Amino acid sequence: MSSKEYQLHVFSAGAVAPPLEKAVYAFQKKYGINSRFTPGKPESLLAAITIEKAGDIISTGAEYVLDDAEDQGLVVKGSRRTLGLRRSVLIVQPSNPTKIKSLKDLCREGIRVGIATGGCLKGVWDDIASKAGLTDLIRENITEHADACGSLMGLIHQKKVDVIFGWNAFKAIWPNTCEIIELPFDLQVYRSTVAGMISYSKNPELAKKFIDFLVTDEVKKIYSDYDWIHSI
Repeated sequence: MSSKEYQLHVFSAGAVAPPLEKAVYAFQKKYGINSRFTPGKPESLLAAITIEKAGDIISTGAEYVLDDAEDQGLVVKGSRRTLGLRRSVLIVQPSNPTKIKSLKDLCREGIRVGIATGGCLKGVWDDIASKAGLTDLIRENITEHADACGSLMGLIHQKKVDVIFGWNAFKAIWPNTCEIIELPFDLQVYRSTVAGMISYSKNPELAKKFIDFLVTDEVKKIYSDYDWIHSI
């Protein structure tokens, strides 16, 4: 698609893409804007933006990703807005065959744990395990690393692990292929889903208008339908 065929190019991390894509469509319909939507791994998206020096909006599932992008001059400082929050949970295979009921079960012999080493879940396992004083025991059972949310869920889909540290919204995105084990409130981690304006935007007024649209009640409803949270 050439740049003449769209007025707004939105990049999105894969696991936050479903509600954002619906929001892009709603904006397009409401204002008659032709848009391009590109999902992918945050690192790949930022690399593409750097090379192409183009794009208008980028959304990711953790603020630290856009902190880095802002430091690299890829995102306009002051343009970022929070679109909603996600709550940390444990994700297991359908029917929970290993009968995991709590964080302590991740310390059992033979339990296979998957964690993310990139994307919005980077470091979340450490935050949770450290609060519970179980870091050493859980680390012993970590058998797989994934570089993003989609590949992390792939470990569950392929039955390579028994449990992963994930987000509550995963169940809404993959309703038939996983189950959620809730964590106690004092162990939960929340992270913001955020959108910001790309510094190479050729239509910053339109980009700002879209970001403003993303925090309207209309779009909050879209995110809520995917189990994003707007208050704790």
